[in-house]
Amino acid sequence: MMMSRWAACALLVSVAAGILAAVLATIRLDWAMGLATLTALAAAWATVWLVLKDHERDRKRLEEVTELSTRRADQASVLSHELRTPLAVIQGAGELLAEERAGPLTEKQAVFVHRIVDNAVRMHNFSEQLLTRARLEAGLVSIERAWVDLRVLFRGVVEELSEISDVTVVLDAPGAPVSAFVDPQLTRQVITNLVNNAARSESTGGRVEVRIVPGDDEVMISVSDGGTGMSETQRERLFSRFSSGRPLGNGTGIGLFISQQFVELQGGRIHVDTISGKGTTMMFTLPLADPSRRRRRR
Repeated sequence: MMMSRWAACALLVSVAAGILAAVLATIRLDWAMGLATLTALAAAWATVWLVLKDHERDRKRLEEVTELSTRRADQASVLSHELRTPLAVIQGAGELLAEERAGPLTEKQAVFVHRIVDNAVRMHNFSEQLLTRARLEAGLVSIERAWVDLRVLFRGVVEELSEISDVTVVLDAPGAPVSAFVDPQLTRQVITNLVNNAARSESTGGRVEVRIVPGDDEVMISVSDGGTGMSETQRERLFSRFSSGRPLGNGTGIGLFISQQFVELQGGRIHVDTISGKGTTMMFTLPLADPSRRRRRR
């Protein structure tokens, strides 16, 4: 087991004290004690040298990993940009066709245009998720906390998603407003990911419910659906990269991985309660106050 730099410094101090003891023993003509002390010092110096060498090697490895992660994030950013630009053009042109700006469409043409727009939006979201994941792995995501009324924030998300979803999305948040010191953008992304994931599990006309339950130090947010649920194997792999907890083809699972990272970055936890064939409830907690201040008070 390698020692830390502080341990190595402490060992150097002890070596210096040992040298002084050896000199004093030699002056007193206690050659046996002096020789034993010098032998111990030689072993100590060897240990210090190994510790410092291991520390330097670890430092270089850390720098290499950091550089690699940053390079990957840059590559993902370029790739995401190159994907988003043509996708935006495709989506915009498809929406103009769907609005019949270029003339009336037949029923079959309208179906095809709808598919074009829908898949352009899906690919745009996917490219954004790839970029976010790369930034997370490179440590480039920062937390910008502010006091947020979660009920207002989530109501806006629910209203927006209700307009584009084939299922009913409702918010259950009775009582007084719930204010939390969180990052509003990251929190918004988490609830959006979870609602979208639940909506894909529901059949058309189904219901997704978002619930806010405040506690003493933290708030619990849940997103429930009445879909097919998950098996034990799917549940175990739920937060792995590219694992969605659903059959192949129903999403990439990157959104769940990102949601977990965003929740944990803010000092919360995320859980799943699911029964195969009975639906799924995704739950996550967020601290109501600044976690760093709470730790200092303790």
